[in-house]
Amino acid sequence: MSKNVVETPVPSARRIAGFSCYQGFAFALFYMGANKGLAFGTFVLERADLLCTLLCALATLLAMIRFPQAADRVLESDAALATCAFMLMAGAFVPSFVIPSPLLGLVTEGVLVGVPTATLLGAWGRVLGLSSPRVAACEIFASTAIAGAVCFAASAFGPGAVSLLTVAFPAASVGMLLVTGAGRTSPSGEGPRPPHASETAQAGTSRHARMLSRRMLAGALLYGVSAGFMEAYRSDPGTLATPTLPATLLILALFCVAVLQSLLASKTHEKNPLGHTYRIVLLVTMAGFLFAPVLQNSGVPGEAIVLAGFLGLTATYLALFIAASTLAGIDSSHMFRRGFAALYAGEALGIVVSNAFDCLPFADWAAYATLASAGLATLISYLFLFTEADFKELSAVVDAVDPMQAMHAAIVESAKLSERESEVLALALKGRTNERIARELCIAKSTADTHLRRIYAKAKVHSRQELLDYGEKLVR
Repeated sequence: MSKNVVETPVPSARRIAGFSCYQGFAFALFYMGANKGLAFGTFVLERADLLCTLLCALATLLAMIRFPQAADRVLESDAALATCAFMLMAGAFVPSFVIPSPLLGLVTEGVLVGVPTATLLGAWGRVLGLSSPRVAACEIFASTAIAGAVCFAASAFGPGAVSLLTVAFPAASVGMLLVTGAGRTSPSGEGPRPPHASETAQAGTSRHARMLSRRMLAGALLYGVSAGFMEAYRSDPGTLATPTLPATLLILALFCVAVLQSLLASKTHEKNPLGHTYRIVLLVTMAGFLFAPVLQNSGVPGEAIVLAGFLGLTATYLALFIAASTLAGIDSSHMFRRGFAALYAGEALGIVVSNAFDCLPFADWAAYATLASAGLATLISYLFLFTEADFKELSAVVDAVDPMQAMHAAIVESAKLSERESEVLALALKGRTNERIARELCIAKSTADTHLRRIYAKAKVHSRQELLDYGEKLVR
């Protein structure tokens, strides 16, 4: 019998496949299409399509935050999730071919894409939260790398391949959500997801977790502003939305693979690899800002590096939202809603302000003003809002072992349990009955009862609930 009978969670291929389809759809639709402008007299609003989509997604997220019970019912409905897939596929084509009015077409596209995008984001937040924070981080970076690689390959085959992705990705993503039960059950069918922490644990951490979450949301808002500035940078209405996207996707995929290797390597388990990721992605982003004018005519211009940094930072924030929900003891879907509401609000604001720069009499300076403002927003967020110290604290949750494993190890060490008692404890913490513990360890039920009594005596508790409370106290 192995000394450690607590299974170590591993990334799920189904979750990675499904979320990579979600990420791939976002890349294909938002960055691989054309810059759709909306004319108001002599002024043309750039990236009006993305702005409408962001506003609709933001409105949906705010509604889900305001009415969480109704939102949860939607996320638990297979019919609602299937409807989201049809809306996304329709949103990629219907406004262009059916609706002649540009404004009405953009609004229709915003509704058909923004509403289901936000809804599926909440659903994927719940499903990814089934894993421990560290495993969820691996799944997120693996999905982002796959999505970036697939979209990079599709960009070589022209608009037809991109159109195929915008149809196939939503269907595949929702299909995987339906297979996993959209968060109602774990992918292995083990039943409802257990809460992250007991009420006692939540009471001890809620105030600090709220403060940390506020700073993280403030940072996400300002990072969104910076990203919004770059959405309209060096792209004109009617041209490609992101001319440098192939280089961006290649950099992003390579970056995510490097992060994934760091997260999976056992030798870095206690070395805060996600914390290093945060520093590296900011360094890459700021380097792109600094060298953008110099690299303008190169094969990998500065804005491609900046956008890769932002997309990598978004993936990093996804992992942090899981960690923050674990720390606060709430469903990760709720944290996803709040986090992306802040990110999308900032991005929409950045697009509006970037367009406002184009109206200034100093048109020649508009591009440089946009670039400088984006870099300044990123720097302010890093230095004053969601700082590296805050990031390290949250990333420590990501890098930690599974909570049940931590509880098991703490009780074994504190109560000085024997090897056999450690094995019995591991199964007891997983909710096994005495009869099942006896069967799994191939011992008599009376022997299992005796081991549990000795565990209770050494831990100075009288029931399993008291044992759980004792373990949570030790972990805290």
